[in-house]
Amino acid sequence: MRTNFALKLISALLIIVSMFIFVAGIWFIANISQRKKKLLPEFINGKPTVVFFWIDNSSCKAMSSIIDKIKNDFKGSVKVLNFNVIKDYKIAESYLILDVPVVILFDKEGNPIMRITKPEEYQKLEIKLKEII
Repeated sequence: MRTNFALKLISALLIIVSMFIFVAGIWFIANISQRKKKLLPEFINGKPTVVFFWIDNSSCKAMSSIIDKIKNDFKGSVKVLNFNVIKDYKIAESYLILDVPVVILFDKEGNPIMRITKPEEYQKLEIKLKEII
């Protein structure tokens, strides 16, 4: 009787693990394809573009100071877009924004170059912006 129970338990665990691996694989494939998604054509203007996805919370407010710094430091040479993920959920969904804040840097042709999620990563973003301008 114990061996029968143990076999059923092992079978159930194998099914659960298999389902988890399947879902993780699907998520990974979707995540990779969405991270490579180009900027929407209506936003491409021949300049690098910084896109800030946010909601009204403290971590997003901290990141917004970085966005303001980018606007001031790179005035005229970088386009900056802001999207509230609640109001602009379709755009956020199309770029697979699962957490906020997120800043995505796109090159002049609208190809994604990098993502940052913390204000401490500003230096990397600034270096990359100077490289592509």
